[in-house]
Amino acid sequence: MTHPAPLPRVELLPLRPALPAGQATELPVLARLHPAPAPQASEARPPLNLALVIDRSGSMDGRALRMARLATQVALRALAPHDRVSVVTFDHTVQTLLPPQPVTDPEALCAEIDAVTAGGATALHAGWLEGALLAAQHHDPRALNRVLLLSDGRANRGETRPDVIAGHVRALTARGVGTSTVGLGRSYDEDLLRAMADAGDGNYEHIEDEAALPGFFAAELHGLTRTTGHTVSLGVEPNPALGQVRTELLNDLPATALGRRQLPNLVAGHPVELVFTLQVPAQPPQPDLGLTRVRLAWTGRDGVRRRVRAQLSLPVISPEVWAALPENAQVRVAEQLLRAAWARRDAVGFADRGAVERSRETLVRQRGRLQAYAASPAVAAELDALEALDLDFASDVTLARKRALSQSYDRSRSKPQRGD
Repeated sequence: MTHPAPLPRVELLPLRPALPAGQATELPVLARLHPAPAPQASEARPPLNLALVIDRSGSMDGRALRMARLATQVALRALAPHDRVSVVTFDHTVQTLLPPQPVTDPEALCAEIDAVTAGGATALHAGWLEGALLAAQHHDPRALNRVLLLSDGRANRGETRPDVIAGHVRALTARGVGTSTVGLGRSYDEDLLRAMADAGDGNYEHIEDEAALPGFFAAELHGLTRTTGHTVSLGVEPNPALGQVRTELLNDLPATALGRRQLPNLVAGHPVELVFTLQVPAQPPQPDLGLTRVRLAWTGRDGVRRRVRAQLSLPVISPEVWAALPENAQVRVAEQLLRAAWARRDAVGFADRGAVERSRETLVRQRGRLQAYAASPAVAAELDALEALDLDFASDVTLARKRALSQSYDRSRSKPQRGD
């Protein structure tokens, strides 16, 4: 007898456990998504079908190319004989350095990587496309199929339009092959690499120091092997009987074609935290009012699309009793950390318009708001990170921009922050 696969669990935590009667209310809600557990340790992990794409353009010469070679070798040594890997390099031309093959001798493959040298211009789209086609040729519905692009530069040969490149990545994702991107150093196009990762149902990572590469690849491969759901979406569905209820999701996540939000993959053991606010019109007193449902949809490892819903219902009580109710500290802290992510994006926007002092003011103002919650270890780490970022904007706007967008991206997707 077969048992149905376990489902993820959706936990909804309101800031207060009630609404005040007769008053319009803004209610922050923390949605905590608990992925289903991974298969038992006794079961073999699913195979990987991985295409590694290395930028070898002239700008990579030196430290960046050393980082890319090391990154690729770290990945190769982490793979198993039942995994399949290919390696593509590109400058203004594209070369398949290692055609798709099982990883039976990782050290021999690593030796091939040592021979990669820097060349000319940056045909980023063509390099990614070659890796994508290799992965797609060997697409295995039982495997996790992924392109991993490592670059320090900006596309300047062939197709360079970010929206077109992201569209091609999205088309490959629909065929079951995702894309993750790694920006190396301080010169890469973070907007393009982030757009590719969003379109590719993958991850985007900013790496400045080669010492961070083993940890990144360990996390990336661990996440791939423990993925229990991909192509994940979330919809917030307010009760239409309440009238006009406005919702705002604080996580900065791309919208799907149906107007829902695209979430990161469901990885066993790694909850995803989202915060949304409900603007609820004034309601009469009542013991149990259905406010909203949350709809989570995903595609499982078996290729089947599944959905679960969770409902939030609260009593509507007298304003005096409601005002005495304590706030849920978890909800407030999660909300403020996401507002700090918004502050980072605002700071980048000001810097892009030449108003760096306003960037710094934005970060200082958000630090002030967070001071009230400094007892939380996550908030204490966030205060330090915002202070460091303020100094970055004062001294190196190019690097500050990359750090700010990377930190904001990670927070919106519940990736661990530096110091969390």
